Amino acid sequence: MADPVTSKVLFRLAALAVDEDGRRNLLILFSVPIALVLLILMIFAYILASPLSFIAGFFTNPNEMAALQAFRAEHGDKVRLQTGGIILNGKYPMPVVGIITSPYGQRVHPVTGKSSFHTGIDIAPEWHSEIKSVADGQVVKVGIDKNYGNYILIKHDDPDETFYSFYAHLSKIFALPDQEIFTGDIIGLEGGDPELDPNPGTSTGHHLHFEIRTSRLSWSHTDPVPYLYTPKGSKEEENSSEGT
Repeated sequence: MADPVTSKVLFRLAALAVDEDGRRNLLILFSVPIALVLLILMIFAYILASPLSFIAGFFTNPNEMAALQAFRAEHGDKVRLQTGGIILNGKYPMPVVGIITSPYGQRVHPVTGKSSFHTGIDIAPEWHSEIKSVADGQVVKVGIDKNYGNYILIKHDDPDETFYSFYAHLSKIFALPDQEIFTGDIIGLEGGDPELDPNPGTSTGHHLHFEIRTSRLSWSHTDPVPYLYTPKGSKEEENSSEGT
């Protein structure tokens, strides 16, 4: 049996050990909920700052996500796009200077050789020409597709209508999801060369595939020519002719 002095010392040591364990347990008990609250607040702040990107993350395939992450790592500090010159033939400017090599409508597909519907127009400019937004708007999606290669989809809230412009077979992209875009902003570079360009898509040569859609869904395409050119015989064309 221990003497009274030794027993007193052992009792004090045991009490200190219990107090230390208690303090540690209390610290852990309070730290866990605080950490969870901070994590929830960070996630909530991210969703508020970029809601479209957050939602798109659930519907984007791994290749698109990898490309977007690489682009953000390189260009994440961009605030505004470079504004280029505007070429205006009709209500909206051309996205690039070039000739239309394949119109909107039924055609024989140059790769498959089968009859199919061409959902936009193909414009052939100089290789790697700057591609410009045809109107003010907001980037809805930046992605990669096996047929379209690198592409951008932009939503435009025009006073007369809401429509979407679609730009495909790009060799480079200078736009971020959710980014505000202005008419004439350079959003990418033309591409589509199956031998020399990254992610050319289904293409026999470099060009821009351009579409106008009435919604963000691919089947809502409409002929883009009336948006870019003044219809023949219209009052706008007559006024334009009188002014030249």
